Amino acid sequence: LLFPVASHLCPSLASVAMLRLSFLASISLCTAFDLSNWMGQLSPILGNATLLDLSLPGTHDSMTYDLSDTLSDGYEGMGPVISGILHAVTPLAGGRFIRQQGQTQGISVTDMLNGGIRFIDFRMMYTQGPGRAIGEKDWYCLHGCESQRKATEYLKQIRSWLDEHPKELVVIWASRHDNPTMCGTDQYPGTTPAERQVFFHQVKEIFGGLLFNSAQRLNETSLAALQQANQRLLWFATDYVESTSSSDVALDAKRIDNRLVNSGHGVGAMQFFRQGGAEMRKSRANDQFLLVSLAGGSPKSAVEDAAKITFLPDVFGSHDKWAKDCAKSSEIPNMTSCPETLMDWGLLA
Repeated sequence: LLFPVASHLCPSLASVAMLRLSFLASISLCTAFDLSNWMGQLSPILGNATLLDLSLPGTHDSMTYDLSDTLSDGYEGMGPVISGILHAVTPLAGGRFIRQQGQTQGISVTDMLNGGIRFIDFRMMYTQGPGRAIGEKDWYCLHGCESQRKATEYLKQIRSWLDEHPKELVVIWASRHDNPTMCGTDQYPGTTPAERQVFFHQVKEIFGGLLFNSAQRLNETSLAALQQANQRLLWFATDYVESTSSSDVALDAKRIDNRLVNSGHGVGAMQFFRQGGAEMRKSRANDQFLLVSLAGGSPKSAVEDAAKITFLPDVFGSHDKWAKDCAKSSEIPNMTSCPETLMDWGLLA
């Protein structure tokens, strides 16, 4: 692969041009390859390659491994009244099911980075803490339900990891729901620019000089130059102008060329991958970060069937019928069981 990829958990390692693969193979045969330090270990053969020349393994909805049972304020498609009611009710009823429909990850962000992941899909919202209906708000991660800890706690873990791995770079895209062009209260409902800027100030306090200076062009700055300057954290911000005051240590998420290719058990994404090299070169020429998501979802009917199985009694074999209906919606031949969680559906992709 020759372009950045984000999926539920992309297992492939970044590689550069094909002519270097034989050298890479000889290194892997002679030395133990350390996924937590793959950029550092590959430095001798990366040469003047830029970040846009690499494939960065990434995770989708990265912080969902630590979701609570509390629905976040401002979740997409919900107004403030219904969102507030569900925020108060879900810890008592239904929250566990909703969490299971939003969780895409099963390991911590530190374990992701140790496993070679270098792109983090960081979704967040200004909301009251989990299990609380009143009190001051703060920024939490989310995907339906909100995270158990404040968003800054996960960023501190990333900072600690970067300090322990001085040759590695990490790319973070901050948004509420992966739309690089949506801004203001469309992106973060019920928030003010000042509240958003307070969060970015915390980001700067956490990462300090590690933040990439966006006055540079990514397609003209080599990986070696970024390592030497110790600018090893790239922060793509949705709502860049208001959330960061157009900061020179953040990048506008509009510079992300976000591709949502077909995923699942079929081969719908193969056409894009066949043209991957050309797509990468096109984005690189425009100084854009090409992001290809293989994230899949569960059919709406399957979620409904899973909810029936979870909340309704089994009357005259109804659970078995709903399980078969759920399995049929997967369109996988001979599938007989119902994938009841989003993680289950992700493992089928």
